[in-house]
Amino acid sequence: MKACERVAVLGPGAVGGLLAALCWKAGYDVLCIGRKESVRAIQQDGIPVESPVYGNFIARPRASEEFVGPVDVLFITVKSPHLSNAIGRLAVGQVGNAVVVPLLNGVGHREVIRARLGSCVAVGTIGLVEAIREEDGRIRHHSKGYPHIDIASDNDVAPSDLDCVAKMIQKAGIPTSVHRTEAEVIWGKLVRLSAVASLTAAFQEPLGAIRSDPEKRVLLEETVREAASVASHDGVDIDPGKVIAQIESFPSRLTTSLQRDIAASHSSEVESITGGVIRLANSYGIAVPAHVRLYEMIAGRSRHAAIVGERSVS
Repeated sequence: MKACERVAVLGPGAVGGLLAALCWKAGYDVLCIGRKESVRAIQQDGIPVESPVYGNFIARPRASEEFVGPVDVLFITVKSPHLSNAIGRLAVGQVGNAVVVPLLNGVGHREVIRARLGSCVAVGTIGLVEAIREEDGRIRHHSKGYPHIDIASDNDVAPSDLDCVAKMIQKAGIPTSVHRTEAEVIWGKLVRLSAVASLTAAFQEPLGAIRSDPEKRVLLEETVREAASVASHDGVDIDPGKVIAQIESFPSRLTTSLQRDIAASHSSEVESITGGVIRLANSYGIAVPAHVRLYEMIAGRSRHAAIVGERSVS
């Protein structure tokens, strides 16, 4: 079994920064790999964290624009539109024997990572977390409960190494579960996320407003059922009723990063979340009209924002 003491985080944004800070606080040797501005901020000021769960503290991991190995575990926490550029910083074979754990939303990323880094991947997701990285570098963790990480590897990573990674994450204060298949991990979050993120982004409203509106509530439930249907064709059985009950328990004020990115005209994860479900549904010959409607609404907002931006520049 490998040691799990040296950790690298590629993309120390909101979630990546929180993960890096918690690993550092737990006593691990942590390296943050990011863009020049992020690296400079971490080197000068560390990673200030404000959390109702973990308290307020300043983590001081190492930071670099380039990968400086060796490490035992490499977490990839960039958003999907930035994945290709981010892993382009890593030379083929550079990660050595490290277990690579992408914590990206949606589908399509594991193929890109394996093509670049080889067979060393344990697919992961992080859920039950609402965190924002402020302009001054602070990580505000708003969730009142602990986040949760799910990981699995179909063939790449030995079970003993996967258990080592899980124990390392748990020591950092994040409950972690090891699943049988990567598909279980991906769909365990995506069925819920494709509904919550797609609707909050399409309507630009917090979750509470979606749930309290009868028509939007119906659309929310339809979206959950559609994603669960696609998951079943991918070999994963998910009870839509349990997912809807979980969504019902979320705070009314909850917003999503997809929603915020669309509002700010930033590149977003719509292609890996909403679009990802649609592409897989098409490959299985499944109709997903709720997802298509939401995708078109989100695309319309993006086009409108682009047009407004062009007018403001001219």
